[in-house]
Parts: sequence; structure tokens; C-alpha cells
Amino acid sequence: LVFRRKRAWPSLIVILLGWGHLGEYVQLLGDREQPTEVSTPFTLMSWNVRLFDLYNWTHNQQTRDEMMDLIRVEDPDILCMQEFLHVDGGNPLDVKAPLLKSYRYTACTDAYTAQARGFHMGIAIFSTWPVVAQGTIHFPDELNNLCLWADLRIGSDTVRVYTAQLASLRFGDPDYAFMRSIDQGRGSDSLVTAGPRIMGRLKDAFIRRSLEVARITEHMRHCPWPIVYCGDLNDTPMSYSYHELRRAGLEDAFVESGQGFGHTYIGEFPSFRIDHLLHGPQVKAWGMRTLPDEL
Repeated sequence: LVFRRKRAWPSLIVILLGWGHLGEYVQLLGDREQPTEVSTPFTLMSWNVRLFDLYNWTHNQQTRDEMMDLIRVEDPDILCMQEFLHVDGGNPLDVKAPLLKSYRYTACTDAYTAQARGFHMGIAIFSTWPVVAQGTIHFPDELNNLCLWADLRIGSDTVRVYTAQLASLRFGDPDYAFMRSIDQGRGSDSLVTAGPRIMGRLKDAFIRRSLEVARITEHMRHCPWPIVYCGDLNDTPMSYSYHELRRAGLEDAFVESGQGFGHTYIGEFPSFRIDHLLHGPQVKAWGMRTLPDEL
């Protein structure tokens, strides 16, 4: 605006076109206090734990211990974890047994999509409330991802909690190298060759996520209980998949009670909010936080 006024117009036009989405990306004064009409409060944490850093063979035990310490400090009533790792008994990387023995959790619902040499990889819900029903929603096009649900008896009410990890972009090393080279102003891979390849991966992921969300929302239509949905959507609030969940009648806890940008992605791209926590109209959110710890 000061030095190149004409160059500011494209950015200003884009901002104006996307003005209706601004509240989904930035919140200044989210609700911090418990609403008076809430009769049974509970806290919920959603976390893509990335197998507790399993493949960092030198430091995975340290990372696992630090992550467990953070869970103990936050002490959520309901803990939903994507890319969850369960190991056979006696392994020091074990998480499931300590959470059920040394933390407040009395119930666990989990499901696994891959197993190898005593390692089980999947998704899990830990709860301090009783689980009265549970199940999974599988995605034929994405065998490594799934949606897990559990009906929890919270006080005198029943709430259904869904947690899912949806299709990723499946970028390879050449794609990340190209994006780094653009950021640094150099690179051998040209836009002509890398651009279509990356756009193809984006298109494929958008389509796969839309099909997965369609399965989840169809399942939600038959749910008799209030709903809470959380997990790694791998998509931003501008996406089709996100808005399909909103059109299913869910509110965004970040829009309702978050503060700042709420970024959850810490990879090669500029930071985005791709992990979401949504809920039905019977549930109210307050004091939502995105923790700054990069574990």
C-alpha cells in the first residue's frame, strides 16, 4: 500500500472475495466462559500423534514421554488420537495400558488399519465416561484411514463422538523439494513438470476426502444423540469437505470459542488449520485452544 499501491489491489480483491470465510480462519474474541445453560461440562482433546514419533529411532522414547506428560497436564475427559500407535505388552513405547492404568481414563475404543512386528497403527478414543456403543466407518478408497465413533454416557446424557483421519495429499520427496526450492528462489524441477504433478495430487485428495465425508455425514444422519466430531481433516475451512460437515448441522468450536489463527499444521506448507473440532447444536463450546507444543 505504501510503496507499490497498484500491486496491493489483487490481494485486496481476494480478501474481499473471501471475506465471508475470514471468521473461519481468524478469531479475536471467542467465548471463554462456560455458558449458563450447560448442565454437564466436559473437556475434549483431539491430536494427530503421528505414531508418537515411532520412526525417529533415536528420540522416540523421549518424544513419547513428553507427549504423555502433556496429556497428563491437560487431563481431558475425552482424548481422541489419530495415527495412534499401540504396541504389544512390555514395549516401553506402550501408551494404551498407561493411559488406562495411571490416568483417569476408564474406557478405550480403538481400531487399527495396519499391523507389523508388534506395532498396531490406527485411531483411538479414551474416555473418563462409560462407552455404551462403538463402531467404525471404513473408506474403501483409503485403506489406511478410517472414522471411529463411540457413544459416551456423559452424566444423564449420551453423546456420540466421531474421530477420523481423512485422505492426505500423498506428496512425495520431489514435491516437497520443489516447494522448498520455490520458497528459496531456486530449484531444478520446473513449474511445467512439477505443477501438474502437484495439482493432480491435490485433485485426487480433494475427491477422496469428499467421498469419505459423504460416508461420515450419512452415518451422522441416523444418529439419535448429540454429536461431536474431531480429527485430522487434512483440509482447510475453505474446503468442500469442511463445508459438507458444516452443512450436516455441525458448528465449528474454533469459530465459536477459539482465538487467533488456530494453526494445526507444522509441515512444509504455510501453516493451516487442517484439524477441526465440530459439534451439533445441542453442544456448546468455550475456551478452545490450539496448543503451541510441537511434539
